Amino acid sequence: MRLTNNQIFSRSMQDMSQTQKRLNTAHSQVTSQEKFRTSGDAPAEIAKSSYLNDEIKKNTQYQTNGLMLKSTLGLEETTLNNLHTAMERGRVLSVRSLNGTVDSQDRYAISLEIDQVQKEVFSLVNSKNASGDFIFSGTASHLQAYVKDDQTGEYTYRGNEQDNDIQIATNVYIKGSDNGKRVFESAPARLTTNSSNLTGNLITVTTEVVDQGEYDNFHGKNYDHSNPANNTFKLNIIAPLLPGNSDIFEILDSTNSVLQSGNFTSEKGIRFNGVNITAQGTSPGSVDISLEPPNNVNILNTLESLKTALTDTSLSNTEFRERMADAQIGIENAKYSVMSTMSTVGGRNNTITRVTESNESFKVINQEAMAILTEADLAAAMTDLTKEQNILEMSYKSFNKINNLSLFNSVS
Repeated sequence: MRLTNNQIFSRSMQDMSQTQKRLNTAHSQVTSQEKFRTSGDAPAEIAKSSYLNDEIKKNTQYQTNGLMLKSTLGLEETTLNNLHTAMERGRVLSVRSLNGTVDSQDRYAISLEIDQVQKEVFSLVNSKNASGDFIFSGTASHLQAYVKDDQTGEYTYRGNEQDNDIQIATNVYIKGSDNGKRVFESAPARLTTNSSNLTGNLITVTTEVVDQGEYDNFHGKNYDHSNPANNTFKLNIIAPLLPGNSDIFEILDSTNSVLQSGNFTSEKGIRFNGVNITAQGTSPGSVDISLEPPNNVNILNTLESLKTALTDTSLSNTEFRERMADAQIGIENAKYSVMSTMSTVGGRNNTITRVTESNESFKVINQEAMAILTEADLAAAMTDLTKEQNILEMSYKSFNKINNLSLFNSVS
């Protein structure tokens, strides 16, 4: 078969062009360290690498979220710990005020220290993070969590009951903070009683919870939330059947069933399910003893009531003891709520640590898979580059020789 000069020229140019393309590809892999320049080079691999790249970016964002969340929870934990310390100081001061050697001046001095404790607590419950957001206001973080009503002297919560959930992994969300409604407004106040509807020859009646555990148990079993009338018991003082004997007392429930009875002596206490009832007078007479409804109280209002009681010189000893008991139990319940929240913060921190480690593992796996798909083997690429350079150089030399061939060179 006869080859023309044009055919030889075209074939040589085509071979050199293909070699040049392979050389360019090898050079691109060496300089960019990537296997492919365009999606058309390997559509399937490029699609997989795009998915892996998105996963790596998401994992990176999750890691950032986790670090920021740890910082926020660290601030909350420190704040709660300081609150617990301040509350304990308030409890100790309330116990000290019951010391028999403490007089009105000492109580006033204690009230001044309680005022400082209250100011510290007020500052802590209104703590802000680095962004200037109130950490206990829920999602309404632009609002100050607690404010004081100057007219009533009461402290109220202004935030909401929602929490900021932060995503730290696929389908894993962690609360970024705890709203004040749950932390500070859920502490139960001390359960108490009251007396009313004094009739007959009874002059005064006082009630005092002397065994809080026994009374709390009785209250929990007998308090009727749906029918308040069932929460009132009646103490009746009746004359004896035989003249000269002591008066008789009976304690009746709302169905007039006798729960307790015995001899009555004026101003001698009657013990009833943890409550000491002291009545002054003679038969006949009666008084209603009611179970106070359960309610919650925040620590700021508890401290406010404590401060007020310490400076109120009109309170009797029994009334003062009741006020101190209110404060101590209110503070204890507030401390328990704070400690419970601290434990959940610790649990969330542990979860963040585990998920962060898992995210890091997934990130490494995805990066390795990404490298296998898209990164060039430098050793192989350098070998290909050298090989293609040599081939192209030889092609140029061969082309020059072939291009100069002529039949006239064979004529002697």
